[in-house]
This record gives sequence, structure tokens and C-alpha cells, in this order.
Amino acid sequence: MTKLKLSSKNSARSALLLLNIIPFVLCGCFSPKEHTYKEEEIPQIIEKICKEEYGLNVVTKRAENTLWIYAPMERILHKDYGTTPDKIFDEDMSGKLRDILITTGRVLMSSDNTPAFFGILASDTNLGINYTLIGNTLDMRMSYSGFIPWTESNRRYIIKFEQAPQAIGDTSGLHFNPYNVDMADFLALQISQRIGWHFQNERIKEYFKVERSEGKFENGTFYFDYYIEEISRPKQKIKIRDEILGIVSYCLKTYGFEDFSTVMLTDLRAQEKLYYPKKEILSWPTEF
Repeated sequence: MTKLKLSSKNSARSALLLLNIIPFVLCGCFSPKEHTYKEEEIPQIIEKICKEEYGLNVVTKRAENTLWIYAPMERILHKDYGTTPDKIFDEDMSGKLRDILITTGRVLMSSDNTPAFFGILASDTNLGINYTLIGNTLDMRMSYSGFIPWTESNRRYIIKFEQAPQAIGDTSGLHFNPYNVDMADFLALQISQRIGWHFQNERIKEYFKVERSEGKFENGTFYFDYYIEEISRPKQKIKIRDEILGIVSYCLKTYGFEDFSTVMLTDLRAQEKLYYPKKEILSWPTEF
């Protein structure tokens, strides 16, 4: 029996691997259509399509600005998880998640008005594991219209993976309370996830080891804590802090988010904290 070792913290390595589950085929699949559904119909339509076309029983819940879809699963982890490298998700679960995400996109893109964010919570009702995917509806719309390439679109989803004993036996989402997704929090989580991904991409992953990458937003300040070790010297000098600042600047400028005052970076390995004012962050050069 495999002993699960999951963490509620944002594991940079997991973030990269989890992104692989997101269906690349979604991007550009749909063209803008006339509004077929009313906003108040969205939850029921998603449940109906999932049931009739894919045989999936999902439960929709709505917070003020966020639509949630709860999907109970018999298995989330691959049967060889923990014993075979890169075997993380059960293939059947991956297919179901794609079907739910496709359905969500179809309905949201064909509605007269939509929530700002959407989330999918898939729960392993046998082992008690939660997999959460959070997306921005405007990002999805731009992706479907071809304004965002799939590589960039997939990086904009927030992924969470954690143990949840309360999910055991829960086929109707009773253990989950829907909540609003705030843009500042969404960006803090996305940026911290991107930082972990950046230092593990094929171009530079042999030079760095990412132990931790976390982000949050409080009282006008973005906080990013990271533990990234340089394990070998790259041919071209790469400054970890400069790379992170570039990612932060890119995301905030891309979303046009300026409702913040400062950014604080904490290098956990060097035990160093540095503050950067908004003006410096927004003028930082980006190449991402």
C-alpha cells in the first residue's frame, strides 16, 4: 500500500506536473457564438451536459463571482503513484476532468453573462484527496478566440492538490463550501506557481532545484516566499531574484493589475527579505 505524501502547500514540482493534465485541445476549439444560455441557467446546463454527454454526475455551486463544479471521483491518483516516476493521475480521472472543463467552456462561452472565475473541485471519495483547478473566465474566452496560445493559457490555471479526509464518501460536495476568488489572490497563487514552473522547464531545470514557492496578498502587498537552490552553474548567468521579478512584473502587467503598493520577496535559503515598490515592479523588464 502506497503511503500518501501530499501537502496543502504549493509544491513547485507538483504544479509543473499537474499542469500536464489540462487539455491543450481546448484552446481555439470554440468560436464566439450567439448567447444561448442565460446566466442563471449556467449551473443547471453544466450538470445536464456532463450527465447526458459524458455520464458524469457533478454538482454546481455558486459564490458571488465564482462558479464551482464539484466532481466526485473513485480514484484520482494513478495506481502506480509513488512507485513509478511521473505516474501521478489516474487516466480515467484525467479524461473526466477534461470533459468537465470542455463542458464548462462550452457553456460559459455561450452565455449572456458569466462569473469572473470558475473552479473545478475533483475529490477522491475513497482516499480523501482534493484536486482543485481555478480559472479566469476572461482568460478562457481569450484562449478560445485565439488571443492566448495554449502554452500561456495553461499556465494561468491555479492548481491545488491536498489531502481531504472529509471528502471520503462525499458524492454531493457536502464538505465543500464555495467561495469567491479574488483577483489579487488569484494572481498571487498564479505567480508563485509560475515561479516553480519556470525553474523546472527543460531549458534550465538541470541547474536549479525548487523546494518551495508560495505566494499571498495582504493589505496591498504581494508576498512571495521561495527556496530555490542552484545545483550547477548555467553557461549564461541566471539570477534567481531577477527571474522572479520578471515573472511578477509580467503577470501584473498582463492582467493590468495595479491595486497594490509593494512586492516582498523572501529568499528562504538565504534568509533575505527585499521589498519593491509598485513603480519598480511595473517598470521591470519582462521576457516571458
